[in-house]
Amino acid sequence: MLLGCALTGFSAQDSLKAPFKSGAPLVRESSSTIGFTGFYRFLGFVRDQQETFPNNSGKTTAILVGDAYREPMLLLRMNGRTQEGIGFGADFMINSVYKGPEAQFTQALTLELGLNLRADLDTRFGDFSFRSGGMSWYRQSRLTVWGNRSLNRFSLFERRPQTPLTPTPGGRYSNYYANGLLDDGVRYGARAFQGVFLQGRRLPGGFSVKGVLGKSGFNRSYLAQSDNYTGCFQLKRTFGDSLSIAYNLLGSHADLDSLTDRSQRYAIHTLELQKRTDRWTLDVEAGIGRYTGPEYDLGAGEAIVLQLRPTRENPLPIHLHAYRISPQFVNVTGNFLNTTVLEIFPNVGGVGQTVRTPYRSPMTGLGAPVNNRQGVSVNADVELGRLKLNGGLGVFGEIDTSRAGVSYVHQVNGQTLSRIYLFAQDWGPYNALNSMYRGVFENVDILDTSATGMAGFKKFFSTAELQAKYEMELGGREVHFFSLSRLNSCQRSPSLTPVLSREAVLSQFSQEFDASLSLSEDAVLVLGYGIERVIGNEATNLGDAGTTSPTSVLFDWLGAESLYHRNAQRNQRNRMFGFGLDLRVGDRAMLFLRHSRYRYFDPNFIENHLSGSETMLELKMTF
Repeated sequence: MLLGCALTGFSAQDSLKAPFKSGAPLVRESSSTIGFTGFYRFLGFVRDQQETFPNNSGKTTAILVGDAYREPMLLLRMNGRTQEGIGFGADFMINSVYKGPEAQFTQALTLELGLNLRADLDTRFGDFSFRSGGMSWYRQSRLTVWGNRSLNRFSLFERRPQTPLTPTPGGRYSNYYANGLLDDGVRYGARAFQGVFLQGRRLPGGFSVKGVLGKSGFNRSYLAQSDNYTGCFQLKRTFGDSLSIAYNLLGSHADLDSLTDRSQRYAIHTLELQKRTDRWTLDVEAGIGRYTGPEYDLGAGEAIVLQLRPTRENPLPIHLHAYRISPQFVNVTGNFLNTTVLEIFPNVGGVGQTVRTPYRSPMTGLGAPVNNRQGVSVNADVELGRLKLNGGLGVFGEIDTSRAGVSYVHQVNGQTLSRIYLFAQDWGPYNALNSMYRGVFENVDILDTSATGMAGFKKFFSTAELQAKYEMELGGREVHFFSLSRLNSCQRSPSLTPVLSREAVLSQFSQEFDASLSLSEDAVLVLGYGIERVIGNEATNLGDAGTTSPTSVLFDWLGAESLYHRNAQRNQRNRMFGFGLDLRVGDRAMLFLRHSRYRYFDPNFIENHLSGSETMLELKMTF
């Protein structure tokens, strides 16, 4: 901790001062410059629970200091450039003293995230960059290496620690109202790698190249010392400012046992095209991939992703997204979820399970593709004075039948649930919850199965999202209101809109409200409220409470029995209410406080009860 405090006071200006010498002063200026930037972050949680799940720790009170999600609590970045124009640098990252899923949570302070070195070289043949060492973040294309990016529709109440600081606390909410985008730093839309990175720009003929050869947390061997690697490469050619074409390659290999007899391999080749006009931007990527492993030899499979985005000058703000990703096309570093191969991550205790994704036919939001699925979605933006609306509809269907199950991500209290049992699989009520990075998904069994254990029908999915944003002044104070509604359903046949009747195998509705009030230039009050409902029909498993419950709490309260039905299957209710305060405590330092009360409840399942409160304190400073 002393190291962190000392480094936060070390600025780029201090690093440029010449060291003290008793001799004559320097007559000539230094031929190179060195500067330092970075951040320090403290994070703490206190959780008080009245009802707990039966098969995790069962603690009613928990205190956590440090970020168990392996976010660095101290980053020191050195940048230098010689008089000849050669750039160099290094990143020093200190991880949290708490290591997430490891057996012993209190560990010595280490440089586990590594020491990153980089060099830049500008020549008349092009500009070249080299990086190597510890953890670095890389992005290439949606089908090869690309972090999951949706349409920036989410609640602002939950803090994302990697989000950069704005000049004032209210800047985060003003920026989100203005353009709907949040800069989540270098990690957003990228994947973590350890290895050697190369990038070449401004090459002759309009070409550019980039690539990496190394290791990824998404491609982990059975043993750390076993042979495993992921290699990526892109060759890109631009034609003016309106057209670019790229070839992308990805190859992955990992051993699955200590004898290196069992291994998994997959390779992907894609072509990518981007065409810009005054009104539209067209992005298309198509390719072929093949996966082989001890239990699967899937053969070759195809994939295509298409996006048509309007420019700011386009009076028709329609965003079209279509894709088809075959079940044979497997890749866990791309911008889609893998549902075909369960062995893609070896079950290494506390390691491999930290990056598992929802394999069971997940119900996802718009902009989150899934393999063994095809579909199309349309999004639009409308401004009505100070009221800004954006939303979309999506229809998707499986290409082949899949396992007899479906999963969904908890939109409300997802981060809170994940912190209760970090990176754990098959926990919570009836071992149905699975924690991932800052979220939780839940598995649901389907009773209609074939002799091979697959679902007795192809699943179809419908999704609708609507976000409203409003800005006003109240007594000279800036106020922002945000509303986000989501509807998802899984059913046996296609539907243009989500199905909320008993025809839906599983339906999910969530509603989140956020508000921010600027108390002063240095303080912002934040409020958040969320509700979530998940209902399963008779195709899903029965509860064990022995009674049925109404699917509409409101109509049941009003006594309108004809407007709802009762079921004995899933009838889940999830809610959260919270408030917070964002404070600027220095020119480059802010303090964030959050307090929330939550409840997770299903009257049809005896063990499906959780309630409590959580308080978070975060101090972040940059230098």
